[in-house]
Amino acid sequence: MRIHTINFGDLEIAQDTIITFDDGLPGFPQLNRFVILEMEGIKPFRYLQALPDDDTPPIALYLINPFLVDPSYEFRLTDSDMAAIKSKNSTELTIYAIATIPENPVEATLNLMAPIVINERGRRGRQVILHESKYSVKHPLPCAAEQETGNTNQDNEQDNEIENQGFTEQAEND
Repeated sequence: MRIHTINFGDLEIAQDTIITFDDGLPGFPQLNRFVILEMEGIKPFRYLQALPDDDTPPIALYLINPFLVDPSYEFRLTDSDMAAIKSKNSTELTIYAIATIPENPVEATLNLMAPIVINERGRRGRQVILHESKYSVKHPLPCAAEQETGNTNQDNEQDNEIENQGFTEQAEND
């Protein structure tokens, strides 16, 4: 399938890489189909690229594994969250945080209050809003602060190996 992106031009993607968000994303309920683009020049970031119809713009959001930023990041998925992404097993899930990277990258932030959860096997996704969370929608991106102070992370290769260990499933109490 050929798609048009603003950032990368026309790209060929496989049908089996498309992720369906039944409810869209907050602010974009009309966008239900996405693909994750991994581009060498933006690692460890990825793009969540919308596959719009003719009436909507082709938006793309920066994503990053939140456990690279905060290894102690944790949250619980409810039964309804798991049902929405058609999963019964958290081992088949991948977690991302949406990054906002303004013109001045030192001001970059992550939305840790509303992670993107993707069922890799079922190709379903959902942005989960963590109500009563200790996390912020504008969590500072430490890499940006390190650039300002001159500190760097020499372990990027190892950091990319971190798995999604900070979330669990939680039964809902009706």
